[in-house]
Amino acid sequence: MTTAPTNPFAFLWDEPAIEPLTTLMARGWELQPEFDNDGRLERFTGARTWDEDGFVDALRVKSETDAAAIRMDRAGGKVWEREGDALDVLHQLVDLPAPNDPLAPRLVVGSAPRLWTP
Repeated sequence: MTTAPTNPFAFLWDEPAIEPLTTLMARGWELQPEFDNDGRLERFTGARTWDEDGFVDALRVKSETDAAAIRMDRAGGKVWEREGDALDVLHQLVDLPAPNDPLAPRLVVGSAPRLWTP
């Protein structure tokens, strides 16, 4: 007897995960699902642009144990980054202060890769 495959994103509809997702959407995040050729959810990504400061926050979730988030300044410098468990990354994003908050990270720790053009 075979069992039905479990959805790797089922955790998102559980109580602990839905709260940070709804909080991010209420704060202006745009979340986009990405599907494989068979129509199954492969990952979802999200972003928020801070118009007044020029910062961008981005999120990528591949599974319950594989997620990443980043904040970049207007010049493409990385000022904050987290990887790991999706629920941890989501909660850290919710707790991340707005760029204009005195407690927000500002030190550039790296630059985003530049797109090569011929």
